Amino acid sequence: MNAIKEAVKILRKGGVVIYPTESSYALGCDATNLRAIRRIHKLKGRKSGKYFPIIVSDIKMAKRYYFVDKKIEKIANLGVTIVTKKRRLSKYIGGFRISKSAVARKLSKSLGKPIIATSANISGKKSMYKINEIRKVFSGKADVVLNAGNLPKRKPSTVYDYENKRILRKGPVSLRAIEKTLS
Repeated sequence: MNAIKEAVKILRKGGVVIYPTESSYALGCDATNLRAIRRIHKLKGRKSGKYFPIIVSDIKMAKRYYFVDKKIEKIANLGVTIVTKKRRLSKYIGGFRISKSAVARKLSKSLGKPIIATSANISGKKSMYKINEIRKVFSGKADVVLNAGNLPKRKPSTVYDYENKRILRKGPVSLRAIEKTLS
């Protein structure tokens, strides 16, 4: 995939990419690059106090950046965003997920680091699924767009607060499904 290689080169230089996830298009950058994270805040028109979720390629990568126990390992494969204690990420980073999107996982794996996974939209607006909308809003603002065509409309990922055992954002995976996996 030459597009992935090109996107990774851009990520390594502190660039911003738009890529498809299992739910919608996302704005992404190297989650360890504070300057790139600030650029995404600016692109979205988002206040800096809000956290960005990240995508990790696998559980091994998650363990480098978060405190991951056996229970977290179990629920990580559900595709939920897990909010738990971080090891060495900026204050702008929230939870992590192992994406169901092969493109998202490949970007993270090829970069060797987690990537920001915030919906490609202007803060307060709806997520974008159509490539024409993406180009219209972000043309000249993001460094590259990985075009997967129009995506089906899906709910954003479930966000699960592991420490407090509660759902922070309802998505396709229910609290009951998480609890069942943990039992």
